[in-house]
Amino acid sequence: MAVVAIMQQSRFKKAALLNKTGLRFSCKRCLKRKLKEIKVKTCFLTMDKSKFALSLAALMAMTTCASASESLAEALQTSTMGATAFSYYDMDSTEYFPPASRTNRIREHIGGLGAELRFLTGSYYGFRMGLTAQGLVNFGPSKAAKDYFAYDWNSEGIALSEAYLGYENEYIDLKIGRQYYNSKYTGLVPPLVATNTDVGYKEAFEGVSARIKLDSIDTVIGLADFWKFAGRSSAVTGGDHGAPRFKDRVIIGGFGPYGYKFDNIFNSFVTYSGLPGVSLAAGYANVSSLEYDDAANSKGDINFYFAAAGYKTPTLFENAVVGIDFMYKGSRTNGTLKENFDFNGNYYAGMIGLYNAYGVDLRYAYSTVSKNQMALQGIGNDVGSFTATPIYGPFLFMNFAGMNLHKFSAGYDLSNVGIEGLRVDADYWYGKQRNGSNVRSGGLHGQAPGTRIDVEGWDVQVTYKVPAVKGLKLSAIYETLDRKLKYTNGGSNGETRDEELWLRASYDFDILK
Repeated sequence: MAVVAIMQQSRFKKAALLNKTGLRFSCKRCLKRKLKEIKVKTCFLTMDKSKFALSLAALMAMTTCASASESLAEALQTSTMGATAFSYYDMDSTEYFPPASRTNRIREHIGGLGAELRFLTGSYYGFRMGLTAQGLVNFGPSKAAKDYFAYDWNSEGIALSEAYLGYENEYIDLKIGRQYYNSKYTGLVPPLVATNTDVGYKEAFEGVSARIKLDSIDTVIGLADFWKFAGRSSAVTGGDHGAPRFKDRVIIGGFGPYGYKFDNIFNSFVTYSGLPGVSLAAGYANVSSLEYDDAANSKGDINFYFAAAGYKTPTLFENAVVGIDFMYKGSRTNGTLKENFDFNGNYYAGMIGLYNAYGVDLRYAYSTVSKNQMALQGIGNDVGSFTATPIYGPFLFMNFAGMNLHKFSAGYDLSNVGIEGLRVDADYWYGKQRNGSNVRSGGLHGQAPGTRIDVEGWDVQVTYKVPAVKGLKLSAIYETLDRKLKYTNGGSNGETRDEELWLRASYDFDILK
């Protein structure tokens, strides 16, 4: 009813705007009939989704942007087109319980070429259209490698990952359609819903998202409603080795690399930056009717909660500052998902760091999880945290039930000694899983009940932005992880070691300039 009232109050303004954009409807009834036709043709909106999308569309249609172009030709002339070409190599060596040995070790390799093409029109009364296509081809990996990298690298073909209508003015930034949804857009690090951009194809969502910008009170409000997801490989959502497709299957942080059938994803957040040096954020997300385990008939909603606070001091010396950050994440389930599994945990984390001290960054982070409940981290593969690692990410051990994790980090920008564009970072971490009962699901998806693990690992990252070639970036990451499997009764079953090496070269450039 609220949406109808808004439409009634603004019928003349909307009619004028629609006529200018070429969408001519003689009356409100015609407009409503057209919207109904669109809903029938797309077949992806439930009643709740349509109300949300229509509310945002009405809000978008009622506003104008005085600074935007009033000429369609001018808007097209100011369009931008950019591209990224890249090559990659990945080596992964993994040992398996029980017990770890050279006889049950897997070592596989994969490499390939990829490209991304981005097109964004200029603004026409605040409206824009964005299109992004991704492509990937692999260098003839072995059959074993294809299976091993099925959920990250092993996909080939062209994917239309972004296709959206956007609207932006000084108060709102809105997108309808296929889109990336990451920390660059939301402003949240880490968010509860996020596109992974590191491996294979970039993840993408299909739906509606909006950022409401309240600059007068230094606040940003975010809302999103998604009903489809495309993973970083086709296998994530149940496809073959071709390019990823948008499906009603989604990654949950802590459930492994597979996509699970769902009905709807809702995300909301608010940020505040009105106090000098202070940042505050809170968020809530929900994935509805998730089908986790068919054998156990485990189905239900998952609610995600997020709160964060940070403070950076004024400059201490040169450009150095000290930062202090705290974060909370929690997950709550219902239905048979709650009855069968222990996923209703809390995750607490803190971090203190010295940044840009003559080019040096130093950080220490600590996180802890509920003793007998795993804390799911969010939706998509990029919902990280302070104690996440660059390759293994936030899901391999960080959010286990009862996990206490320490992480030490250091980085150095070598431009301070005359080597422009070169940076080196390193991390070391260790953690112990408390002796929780874990009688049903264990600490993680796939962890045996009645077991716990101790973890220890380190990584080195090198990035080089080549000064002589604008847009050219070279990077390498090596990461190793040791895991000791123990039983809650005090026994042990050996130690495993995982190693992974990433090499990547990428080149960003503009096509229309």
